[in-house]
Amino acid sequence: MGSSNKYTGSYWGIDVGGTCAKIGCITNGVFRIVDTFSTGENCHPTGLLERISELILSEDARPAAVGLGTAGLIDRPAGGVIRFSPNLPLWNGINAGEILRTYLEVPVAVDNDCNVFAIGAINSEQIPSEGLWLFITLGTGIGGTIINQGSIIYGTGYSGEFGHSTVREGGIPCPCGSDGCWERYAGKKAMEWYYTRLTGKKASSREMSLLASQGEIPAMEAFREYGRWIGIGLANLANCFSPTGFFVGGGLSATMNHFEASAMQEYRKRCKHQWNVSLLEDSPSAGAFGAASMARKQC
Repeated sequence: MGSSNKYTGSYWGIDVGGTCAKIGCITNGVFRIVDTFSTGENCHPTGLLERISELILSEDARPAAVGLGTAGLIDRPAGGVIRFSPNLPLWNGINAGEILRTYLEVPVAVDNDCNVFAIGAINSEQIPSEGLWLFITLGTGIGGTIINQGSIIYGTGYSGEFGHSTVREGGIPCPCGSDGCWERYAGKKAMEWYYTRLTGKKASSREMSLLASQGEIPAMEAFREYGRWIGIGLANLANCFSPTGFFVGGGLSATMNHFEASAMQEYRKRCKHQWNVSLLEDSPSAGAFGAASMARKQC
């Protein structure tokens, strides 16, 4: 744990998402974002990781360790193999950890992006070290992490894929190969579709939030529908885990004031557990910070 005499630089964090990769570092206890690269479904992993490695070495000749977080099923015991990534199909089967270790010659830790986000929140004490908590990220998809007494529960390695639990048999097809997955009804595209269905117009979640704040009825109705599906999914999880409570993060969590009431109403219809859902302070750098925190803790 921590750096040896050989590795004396900063702890670096890489957050690879469906549209961009953010790179940051922790130096003397202070975190900063260094750069951002575009990704997308046609992004070639080896080329991107080589560019990121070059950036890190140009900033820090002797990094202490590197952490990488990305969506999908991450084989941690195999050193960071991405077994399946629905939003970055070219990354399937890639050993991202080994590629970074080859370029950088430093310890590397790789994990699912939601788990990485959670590690940062645990280390900064935003998520308590006591109790059983479920952390949910709301964005393009839905990520999940199970946290018990301050530690992540991995099961056989891939627990927390809450977004791919089925909420409607024979429902909307999902890139994971199933249909009716929770994230097809409570992800970003779903939220925006509810508004388009009502108005025939397109609007981003941010634009919808502004319209709802101004009292526009279709935006408010779209958020109510979205919240209903959030409540269905959370009730299923509460019935399965009986957690101390939930933390919610990710880009769409910023609109929670518009959908919390309908989510709570649906939740209470479907389970007897107390509604204990807290918004986790989020920022565009949360994933990279979590990845750097993971590097500092695990390497």
